[in-house]
Amino acid sequence: MNDKRMSYILITTLFFTTHSYAALPPETINPDINGGKILIYSTDGEYIDSANVGNLPDMVTFTPDGKRILSANEGEPSTDYKIDPKGSISIIHLTGKKVQRVKTLSFDDIPLPADIRIKPGANPANDLEPEYITINKAGTKAWVSLQENNAFAIIDLVQERIESVVSLGIKDFDSIDINTQDGANVAPAPANIFGLFQPDTISSYTLNGKDYVVTANEGEYRDFGDYVDYAKGSLLLKKGAKFSRQLQDDILNIQGRRELHVLKDLGMDADGTYTSLYLAGTRSFSIRDSNGKLIYDSGADFEQKLALQYPQNFNTRVAKTDNKKKIKKLQKHSSPYETIGETAFFWEGVDARSHKKGCEPEALALAEIGNRVFAYIGLEKQGGFFIYEISDPQNPTMVDYQNDIDYTVSPISSGDLEPEGMVTFSQDSNHYLAIANELSSTVSIYQLDKNGKAKQLASLQTGTFAGGAAEIIAYDPGTKKLFVSNGESKTVDTIDVSNPAKPTKSTVIDFSAHGSSLQSVAVKNGLVAIAVE
Repeated sequence: MNDKRMSYILITTLFFTTHSYAALPPETINPDINGGKILIYSTDGEYIDSANVGNLPDMVTFTPDGKRILSANEGEPSTDYKIDPKGSISIIHLTGKKVQRVKTLSFDDIPLPADIRIKPGANPANDLEPEYITINKAGTKAWVSLQENNAFAIIDLVQERIESVVSLGIKDFDSIDINTQDGANVAPAPANIFGLFQPDTISSYTLNGKDYVVTANEGEYRDFGDYVDYAKGSLLLKKGAKFSRQLQDDILNIQGRRELHVLKDLGMDADGTYTSLYLAGTRSFSIRDSNGKLIYDSGADFEQKLALQYPQNFNTRVAKTDNKKKIKKLQKHSSPYETIGETAFFWEGVDARSHKKGCEPEALALAEIGNRVFAYIGLEKQGGFFIYEISDPQNPTMVDYQNDIDYTVSPISSGDLEPEGMVTFSQDSNHYLAIANELSSTVSIYQLDKNGKAKQLASLQTGTFAGGAAEIIAYDPGTKKLFVSNGESKTVDTIDVSNPAKPTKSTVIDFSAHGSSLQSVAVKNGLVAIAVE
């Protein structure tokens, strides 16, 4: 987005604050700012209206009262990084079912802490990339994850302004597995190895009048044409980078650690020598107070549990290849695989992710059951999800790790893979968790007991394996349906869960006449909001 365009937006915003909305022409209330759109449909699939928002609306959600819609507009760069639109947050006001006005907030002139991660040489307003939004119960405050930047934006929804941007800081690992050749071995971390939290999904809850934000600390790399912000330690060394003696001894001189993926722009001293190494993600989930201060992190819990329970499949993931020699090698070693067309899908093996981002906690949902609060954290690469009771934010307890994957068969036949979206809901006095699994293109449904534990009831196929036919998911209590973004058919699919043990595909919302490139979906009070480019 160019500066003239942004100046127009800011001027329009100021105009809104001092003038009657009814007197303004429609183009001023909902200006086209050359970005994306939020399409509004009824839950029956009838098109109602659309709102113009910032570039690449990556996530959309309603306020608790359903009167406003918020979108996190990521403004991701073009594949060659020649164009980098400004990140922004849009606030859409509704009158009944129609768009009344839209206000888009940019990060121009917003003060930033010194340790916010900004691409070297970039304009911060362009570099900040809103990823996910959570809103407190009162509807007065929102938090927006800025994943690549390792930060939060805190939004004052009363004044409708960006209150502040806060850094999420770094994690000094206690224990971690960064060795690709030692199996499931969560060992004491070497000195000067740190992680950026970089959460993807975030959620919030209110306890005794205080708001808390829960984060799934996935981590994220940037890889756009000539700009790649990470590299293997061994490759940096080969290209002439200098490392401290301690890092050479603890990382580069150990065969299984040499391939550790590190963020290239961090950890150098004034002479350009790497004295610390920074990893993307922290292989954990965290809880923060309303100001972004860390009050709990799960530490090495995830890796320790996975190493103990799945020693032969620890830090694995689904890999694919169309190389005939590699496929013959899979056959030779009797590795379970199946093909779709010319592409074979197989398990990459133990430690496959140890030098990268580990199990990658990405999806997240919270459930209030009785007077207790539980967090469900989905692991993108390892699969399955952790369950924690977080009724005491300072002292959460692990309840269970749920994983229904069969690692002894090929990935295509193994179960639900790569949880991307999660939603919890209450229906007919029972509590449920629904998960959109992106790789397997399935929606899985679990019933939750009073202690937060999950029992799988069903898994419904929504498209072809690796088609991305189940990504973001929302629940509507009025129709007892799930609304699922289907990246394969580029539609929003509805799933009837009036009987959660027997979910059935229902209607499809085809929005192709009004937008393309589906990003996110939300539902509230009979309205469906669909984020498109």
